[in-house]
Formats: sequence, C-alpha cells, structure tokens
Amino acid sequence: MTTLTSIAAAAASLVCAAALTASAQSQADIASKLNDEGKALMHAGNAAEASVKFRDAAARVPEPKYFFNLCTANYQQGKFDEAITACNAADKHSPSAELAGKIAKLVERIKADAAEQKIELHPTGGGGGDQNLPPDPNTPPDPNRPPDANPEMNPTYTPAVGRPPQQGLFTGTSADNHYTWTLGLDLYGGGGQVGDGRYGNVAGGFRLKGDYLLSRAARLGAQIYLQYSAFAPGEDQLGAAASLSVIDFGVAAYKHFCLPSYERLCMTPLAGIQLALMAPGDDQNSTGETVFNYSAIGGRVELGAHYAIGRRFEHVIGVGVGINVYSAVISDSEDLMASDVGLDKGGAAAYLS
Repeated sequence: MTTLTSIAAAAASLVCAAALTASAQSQADIASKLNDEGKALMHAGNAAEASVKFRDAAARVPEPKYFFNLCTANYQQGKFDEAITACNAADKHSPSAELAGKIAKLVERIKADAAEQKIELHPTGGGGGDQNLPPDPNTPPDPNRPPDANPEMNPTYTPAVGRPPQQGLFTGTSADNHYTWTLGLDLYGGGGQVGDGRYGNVAGGFRLKGDYLLSRAARLGAQIYLQYSAFAPGEDQLGAAASLSVIDFGVAAYKHFCLPSYERLCMTPLAGIQLALMAPGDDQNSTGETVFNYSAIGGRVELGAHYAIGRRFEHVIGVGVGINVYSAVISDSEDLMASDVGLDKGGAAAYLS
C-alpha cells in the first residue's frame, strides 16, 4: 500500500511540474506578444495604449526590457515619475550591459527635462510610481514595520507630469516584428549524386514554403514545404542521356538566433524530413507526360542567414546553404525495377538558395 501511495505521489508531482512548466512558457509567450503589440502602438504614436501592453507584459514576466519599454511609453506621455519608477524596476532586474546603458541615458534625459521644466521628481513611494506595477521582489514589504500613519512623516505626492518630448522615442528605432506565419519562395541550385551515378551532378529547383512560429519567446518554428529539383542529364550504361526530376513534400523545424545588439540579422538552422517522388527522364505515360513512379525517404538540413528590412522588419531577404539526402527508393514502377533505372541507391545534393 505504501508503494502504491509513493507511486501516486510521484506521478502527481510530475503532472504538477509539467503543468507549471507549460504555464510558465505560456506566460512568456503572452508577455512577448504584448511587448510586440506595445512597440507597434508606439510606432503608431499611441503611447497611452502601449504603456498598458508593456505593463501587462512586465506583470506576467518581469524582464528588464518590458520595464524599460514601459519607462519609455510613460516618458512619451510626460509621466516623469512613473517613467523613472519603471526604469528603476528595469535596472533592478539584471539588465544586459547594453540595456543598462540605455536605461541610464533615458533616466538622465528624463531628469534633465524635469529640471528644465522645474518639476520635482518623486519616482518611488508617495504615489510617484504606477501602483499597478508588479511588486519588486528585491524589496518586499516588511510586515513588522507598517506604514507611518502620520501624514507629515508619510506625505502623498501627485505624480509629476510634464511636457512630453517633441520627437517620438521610437521614431529612430525599428519594431522587432515577431511574425505568426509567412509564405515564401526559394530558388536554389547546387549539385550532388542520386542513384548509381547515371544522372547528372548539377541540380536546380524551387521551393514553396509556409513558416509558422510556434514559440515567440524561443523563436522556434515549423515549416511545411514542397520543392522541385531537376538534375541535368547524365549518361546511362548505353550512352543515352539520363535526367532525373524529384518532388519533395516535407516538414521541418527551425530556430532563429538573432544578434542581441542588431536583431535585423538572424541565423536560422533547420532540419526536416521529406517524402521524395522521383521520375527518371524516360519514365513517361502513354501521352508522353513524365510520371513519378518511384518514392524514397529524404531529409533536409539547412543553415540560413536572414536580414530584415523595412521600418517594422516587415520584409526579409536571406541566403541559405543546405543539403537534401535520399534513401534508395522504397517503391518502384510495375514496368521497371529500381535497379533498372539506377535508383536502388540513395544519394545527396547540396544547394545554395
């Protein structure tokens, strides 16, 4: 009975751990999406609604970049106290050296504007900050030291509000456009050998693809694709020209690795599996059309470099190097066996797209 109880407890613990992990991942994805929406609103000149998005993102996942964006949005509205409160929160959540530098510069700019407008700042306590911000885990309230009830010792301030900056703070920056799905076309060329060597070593083709970003936070996605490759004519055992056409239906997984200091440029490794339909050049039906009677299992590995252009990263150009690999055919024609057309052996073809 004790053993059964222990097993049940262990199973329950595993279920709870899995649920907590899924919940944390979900909150990270939601926060990332809210942050993207907030930046888009800032680009559109709507700092008020953007601050709501950033505040919600920081409440879900207290990352320094969310607090910094909230600081920027509040400053854009002239809410100096609330802006510095958010910047202080960003500074307390271990920002990168680059972000810490941006925080310091923005705080100095806010203080300079406040001094020019003769505004006294109260960024912490006394109503200086936004009370809807999540509590700072580094300074929890002391239950043994309640707030002083004496109003003279615990004054209340009206959050400082001044003239907002004339230029939009997001004007000089670009939005980090985390997409949900995209459609694309790749053209590629390369070479290799498929089969027993009778087909040409030079190949080219095109690929229709659809990408779906599964996780915004992890920048992990999936791709479905259809690609057509044509191998240049080689020479069979009788000296006749032998060409080969291949159609691949595949699925793949990929991950973006973007430069922290320059997110326009990303490296993207990809790996996939595909079903290949092959047609030797002389395999035709009664009307003279090429038929794909031979099938094989294939794989695709690629490393791509992508550069985003446009004010909001809405367009992408890229280059990739990869390889398609194929097994020996797993099904062949009723008229000719795989060995008759040289496809009883696998092969591979590298490409540049």
